[in-house]
Amino acid sequence: MADFSKRIAELPPEKRAQVWKLLKARGHVRETKPPQPVKESALENPLLLDASSPTEPSALKASYKRFYDSVSSQLNMSVFGEFSFFLNYGYLPDGSDEYAVVQLPGYFINKNSVKLVLELVGDCPVDGKRVLDVGCGRGGTLYTLKTFFKPATLAGLDLSTTAIEFDKKVHDDARTSFLEGDAESLPFRDGSFDIVTNVESSHSYPNVHRFYAEVYRVLTSGGYFLYTDALAIQQIATSLAYLNYVGFELERNRDITRNVLLSCDQVAAARVQAFDGRNDQQLMHNFLATPGSDVYKEMQSGRWEYRIFKLRKRL
Repeated sequence: MADFSKRIAELPPEKRAQVWKLLKARGHVRETKPPQPVKESALENPLLLDASSPTEPSALKASYKRFYDSVSSQLNMSVFGEFSFFLNYGYLPDGSDEYAVVQLPGYFINKNSVKLVLELVGDCPVDGKRVLDVGCGRGGTLYTLKTFFKPATLAGLDLSTTAIEFDKKVHDDARTSFLEGDAESLPFRDGSFDIVTNVESSHSYPNVHRFYAEVYRVLTSGGYFLYTDALAIQQIATSLAYLNYVGFELERNRDITRNVLLSCDQVAAARVQAFDGRNDQQLMHNFLATPGSDVYKEMQSGRWEYRIFKLRKRL
């Protein structure tokens, strides 16, 4: 999902201070100062905070954890909480080439979000494979894989305690497991998985290159990394260069920004209603990328692109 601290950092100074005070009052953050605007030179990860900020990676992760715990708790209390599996923006067809091998019916609950996962998977062989979803949130990606494919085992990992508790209650079965953990330090042995997925989550990792290296480590030789997120233009080339350096071969690189924006046009505004009305509304509209929000405008302007990458660990 959209980067919480970056959204705050991009607000005007007065608004940034107000939002930070509100979050502190509700116990969501403990840092003394709000995140500062990102320097233009921070190309390796444009979401890194200004060096003068007191927010260290561990504190930043703790803030993300509190935020996504709150998000999941609010969804649990909503009328549709039991069926709220997805936090991704979704995908809406626009007549361009598609790669999903599964055709959804005209009506399917959370159709746009499911479609995004199916486009990410594309023609990648899933049946009989061991799959790990990093940043699994409320289990939507693994739910989609279980519904339309026959993987041997599935594992989900997320930083949010509340999300993992929901996953264990709703999605757990003999071949599916969930674990609270850090994407930059995956608690699995080398070569444990045939496929690793990551959907709209990597933008919040303080050291995304460490995450890429961890994905490479836990994949078996020839395994697939199916990766999708909204990234700043300058980060895309840097990320692909590092993924190649680590040992991945790029098999597919798709710009699906238009499809994601079409989905946001259709569903984002309605999703705001699932959350507590006491939330800062500007922050929530950015979080959900509603039309007119700063996040939506970044994608609309071309400064950010929403990409799908299909990568394979070299044999």
